[in-house]
Amino acid sequence: MADGAVHAPQGRIAPHNLEAEQSILGSMLLNEKCVFEAMEALHETDFHQQQHRNIFRAMDELVREGVAVDMVTVSQKLEQEGHMPMGGMEYLSGLTMTVPSVANLKHYIHIVKEKASLREMIDVCMKISDDCYRGEQDAREIANTAATAILRLALKDERSSMQHLSAALQQSYVIISEAMKNKDGLMGLPAGFPLMDKMLSGLQGGQLIVIAGRPGMGKTSFAMNMVEYIGLTQKAVCLVFSLEMSADQLATRMLCSQAKVDSQDARTGKIGAVEINKFAEAMKELSGTEIYIDDSASITPTEMLAKAQSLKKSKGLGLIAIDYLQLMQAGGRTESRQQEVAQITRTLKIMAKELNVPILLLSQLSRASEKRDKKSRYPMLSDLRESGAIEQDADVVIFLHREDYYPEDKTPENMGKARIIIAKQRSGPTGAISMQWQGEYTKYMEVDYVHDEEEAPEY
Repeated sequence: MADGAVHAPQGRIAPHNLEAEQSILGSMLLNEKCVFEAMEALHETDFHQQQHRNIFRAMDELVREGVAVDMVTVSQKLEQEGHMPMGGMEYLSGLTMTVPSVANLKHYIHIVKEKASLREMIDVCMKISDDCYRGEQDAREIANTAATAILRLALKDERSSMQHLSAALQQSYVIISEAMKNKDGLMGLPAGFPLMDKMLSGLQGGQLIVIAGRPGMGKTSFAMNMVEYIGLTQKAVCLVFSLEMSADQLATRMLCSQAKVDSQDARTGKIGAVEINKFAEAMKELSGTEIYIDDSASITPTEMLAKAQSLKKSKGLGLIAIDYLQLMQAGGRTESRQQEVAQITRTLKIMAKELNVPILLLSQLSRASEKRDKKSRYPMLSDLRESGAIEQDADVVIFLHREDYYPEDKTPENMGKARIIIAKQRSGPTGAISMQWQGEYTKYMEVDYVHDEEEAPEY
């Protein structure tokens, strides 16, 4: 198609229900309460007939102007805009006569929204077909774009996003009550680091939690320590997307961490009967968990969502970990890498809310911290690579910092000393927690909690 437009197949009529559209507009003309109920639930494009769209838009504009919606005001508005329907006042009057009952408005709205969704699905499918015929994009790019569009339709929430405060208060009360029942007083999943758990009140559903650090700081190890703990102690289903390491490499790390066997000795075969017995016990424990690993090297947020939805439906889902952001692609065309990263983080935040699970998103930091002097080497939010959207979309940002990371700092007293720095938290305090890095086991351990201006960086 030369003009690039997507056209409906000839001889076919797009899904719609004329009577339901007329009944909605008629109800709005008859009852002020129906006006606001329909305005909240519908958009003008949900109507199939153009003259119905015009009438609905005129009503919407009247409401915005603070003018009452009735036969006279609507007809005057339509005349001013040159959108009076065929039949004029007689047609508008007829709308009120076709309404079986204004009490059925919700049902009429459901019918119209259902038909609108079907039309939107047809448009998406036609666009996919059009892209395939053009041949301007490769098959994977078209498939990713298609999957994003279709999933967006599938995830459309038909419920009103507006609710009375009392409903939100009840939900809040339930969450607080659950925290009271929990012996640790946490609202979310404990991650195995008591001081951090206390600061965060656990890893909570709907949160996007960014774990950031320079390469080699132990981001993967830190995340897998949490996955391992949650899988073993909470019996929660955990899904790990590893874009960098293979599933067997991650499994080796977890095995050495759980068995407390030197990972380098394990990789080089320098182990004996004692270590083999430790591995056997650790394998038994880890095999009983519901931890799943997807090591696809190239995967988009949309594909992640599809796999996560499938797992949640079949097994349930408690936690997602993604290693790591800089290896991800949005799946469509973007003007810059910054825009692509912004699109990825926004999609992942929506994904966390849709699935109601915490998502651990690993991310690299820029070299900016390395250029600062020794006393100010602690990472800052501005060090997040590629996009300010990472900070914006994240509910929690955790930095990893090891005292022995830099060659000039590799002194005996610094060896193994580390910190996790909670640099951002929407609903809680920030601060730093002292850690011990056990590199031979790829494991982090808490040492002490630091929360004062002299030692912890300000945010």
